[in-house]
Amino acid sequence: MNILLKNGFVFYGTTLQKLDILIVNKKITKIAKEINMKGVNVIDISGLTVLPGLIDVHVHLREPGYENKETIKTGTLAAAAGGFTHVCCMPNTKPVIDNLASLNLVQKIINKDALINVYPYCALTINQQQEKLVDFASLSKKCIAFSDDGKEIVNEDLIKEIAALAKKYKFLTVAHCEEYDTKNSGITNVQQHLEIVSKTNIPYHFCHISTANSVKLIKQAKLINKNITFEVTPHHLMFNRHTITDDGRFVMNPPISCSMNQQAIVSALCDGTVDIVASDHAPHTIKEKAKKQKSLNGVVGLETSFPVMYTNFVRNNKINFKRLIDLMSFNPSRIFKLPKNEIVVGNIANLAIFNLGKKYVVDPYTFKSKGKSTPFAKQLVYGKAVYTICNGEIIYTNID
Repeated sequence: MNILLKNGFVFYGTTLQKLDILIVNKKITKIAKEINMKGVNVIDISGLTVLPGLIDVHVHLREPGYENKETIKTGTLAAAAGGFTHVCCMPNTKPVIDNLASLNLVQKIINKDALINVYPYCALTINQQQEKLVDFASLSKKCIAFSDDGKEIVNEDLIKEIAALAKKYKFLTVAHCEEYDTKNSGITNVQQHLEIVSKTNIPYHFCHISTANSVKLIKQAKLINKNITFEVTPHHLMFNRHTITDDGRFVMNPPISCSMNQQAIVSALCDGTVDIVASDHAPHTIKEKAKKQKSLNGVVGLETSFPVMYTNFVRNNKINFKRLIDLMSFNPSRIFKLPKNEIVVGNIANLAIFNLGKKYVVDPYTFKSKGKSTPFAKQLVYGKAVYTICNGEIIYTNID
């Protein structure tokens, strides 16, 4: 169905402008101050804001193997409800995505059930056991990146071999590193990886960085290798160990740290050092998250990422709107080589339409995700996704 969006505030270029958008055959065909056309689905979006579709490069969709926690269908519905049109899903499923058979299995489910664009990762090592590397030659053209997410690689020889193969096959490595507190004088796993890859000029991405020491190390490494990038999460930006309680919704890996570490990543977000904001959406069952500090690591985030970031960083004038779009759409597309969701004529229409003035309290029991454990429960936020348009089709609507 062809769509005409009228009277919205559109993130066009680098600013918000009041414009109409015409979508024909899934593509943006015209952007103007006023467009009138018959025979299309006209949607009046007065008071709403049209943004490039958001991209989350770090989610756990759990299927296959852990469908009691999440499925590709429920996870992508949650993503759409958060304004996301593209997500990259981690390989720690059952079976682990470590060969063509398991990758094809996941892709088959994606093709059948996904509501938005889903790009699977493959593991770095067989069954994520840190022993034998996967067949990068056969997998590197078929997955978005490689990661043993959930398990850090500490074997130096393995890291060196991965770096050499990444250069040969031109794939992106995403490192899951355990971070020590800054008062710890020992070498961090981040530093171990950086010492090997800094001078290689290969693309190397660090997920959910949460300490001042790691930020400092990566910032220095970026001066040598411009292809080193990293992400932070909304929950690490928003909490420190003094602002949380003994509750499963605050149990994640890396753990919530001290206020000094929190401030370090906030400063890095605001000064342009951070490349990406990602949710690390990691759903578990209510029972698994009801054991306080003994709960399984992981919280959900697809439905809260944008409102939390918009409310606490844009509305509070810590970053501007363009910086938020860079962090949650344009930088992820550039670093992970995904189509850029820029709102320009000729692009496939991947759009997130928000009511930025909508004030509401986060209620996890309204989530589309099976996971309900969020550190942002009961928080007051602004910015509700009203429409999500993916590949030119309206796939999510939430009109109050």
